[in-house]
Amino acid sequence: MAEVNLNQPKVFRKLRHRGRTSQIPIYFGKQLRFFVNMSDWKVIPMAAIIAFLVGMVIRNRIFLSMEGTLIGSFALTCVCIWNGCFNSIQSICRERPIIKREHRSGMHISSYISAHMMYQMLLCMAQTGITLYVLILMEVPFPAEGFMTPWMIIDIAITMLLITYSSDMLSLFISSLCHTTTGAMTVMPFVLIFQLVFSGGLIPLPAFVKPMSNFTISTYGIKAITAQCNYNELPMLTGWETLAGMRNSEIGGTITLGQVMDLLKSPTVEKRKDMEIMKSFTVGEAADILSKADQIFHLRDKEVTHSFTLRDLLTTVQENEELQQLRDFVVSPAREAVPAEQAAVSASGAPEAKPAETASETQTAAPAQEAKPAVTVGDLLKILAEDEKMQTILDKELGATVTVGQVLDALHAEEITEALKDQPLNQPVTLGQVTAFLLNNEALQAERDREFTFKTTVGELFDLVGEENAKKVVEEKTAAAARKADYERTVDNIVKNWMMLFLFIVVFALLATISLEFIDKDRR
Repeated sequence: MAEVNLNQPKVFRKLRHRGRTSQIPIYFGKQLRFFVNMSDWKVIPMAAIIAFLVGMVIRNRIFLSMEGTLIGSFALTCVCIWNGCFNSIQSICRERPIIKREHRSGMHISSYISAHMMYQMLLCMAQTGITLYVLILMEVPFPAEGFMTPWMIIDIAITMLLITYSSDMLSLFISSLCHTTTGAMTVMPFVLIFQLVFSGGLIPLPAFVKPMSNFTISTYGIKAITAQCNYNELPMLTGWETLAGMRNSEIGGTITLGQVMDLLKSPTVEKRKDMEIMKSFTVGEAADILSKADQIFHLRDKEVTHSFTLRDLLTTVQENEELQQLRDFVVSPAREAVPAEQAAVSASGAPEAKPAETASETQTAAPAQEAKPAVTVGDLLKILAEDEKMQTILDKELGATVTVGQVLDALHAEEITEALKDQPLNQPVTLGQVTAFLLNNEALQAERDREFTFKTTVGELFDLVGEENAKKVVEEKTAAAARKADYERTVDNIVKNWMMLFLFIVVFALLATISLEFIDKDRR
């Protein structure tokens, strides 16, 4: 047996790449080889396809209205989460045995995760650039001027990159927990559902689960994008579009006066009894209102009187039922027939006897009087209308056309208004005063059973108030109701959401590192 020299010094092999920093380029190069040899490059064209499909949906919505911007923000967030999750969901679990062996040989988990983070960052940047490029080709109307940077496309790019990268780190953490790719892909749908359903964007959350939205990447992604898109300053179109679609819908029915008066006794009316339904106006305020109405309805051009003929006047008096009493007025009363002797006696005024010749003279001087019927105003008008000699006179025009403006100018209305502009015209009228007047009115109470039937359409109501006015009111009111403080376009709000996304990146990267530090305890 050969003799062994126990005193011979031991030879130690110098191990290379023991430092954490020196191991990062090695594993980064390994990931680049995976990109080429393991077909990891497929995530790039996949991102382009997804962007194309989403661009078809949001290009006519985002940046144009509140609801369109919210839908667009949700869709862009979905794209980013989808891209990020599928970048790294299999990155660790597919080579878990190799990692375990290399870790026992001196690999630092922190170096391995750092290399992954560098590689995944490059993938996320490529996906973000491809996605935005495709959206621009799809004619998504990105504004030119940004809010955080000089260009809006850069603002959106930063947010999308943070969403994608934080989703990537989430998947990296899940991949570090799962032992097989099958297990990782099984968990992935549940993660996506949680991220999208609990985002609190399009789907309102019940109060007891709303705090869970604070633990989703999608919540902060949607808030950041909607704030950058200036959500709160955009119009809300859904309410008006819904009403406009009901233009031909009929509304109305039959209601009694009693039902209307009972509504005046409701608690809703009682709570608002002090509400002014007509404020106190001064002469100047009333003049301003009339001047605005004149601009819309051209009141000064309205005719107060117009030319007419005497025949028109006679026809009106003859045909108007309300003037029947005037037509029946007797101008000349009826007269009975009177014999000649009685007429002579009536003419002499005394029943004295007279000589024969004198009586004969008297009889000759006082002939008999015939009976005549009563003459009314209506009879005179009829005679006047049928008289041939009066036809030319009846057709002659009387009066002249006078407008409201001419009357006001004649009265010097502007000077009077200026002098009395601070003079109050009325006392304010409250809802309670009107309600009390209507409920205490005996004439109205007696007509409680009187029915009113009315029917109209939504379109006719629009025409009554003006379609543009109705559209403006509906859009303003619905937009005010849809405003959200979380979507306010402020630097603090956007930076806060960016910082939360960055925090997700750091936390999930640390969790992935900690998880892999215990890889030696795997039972496999």
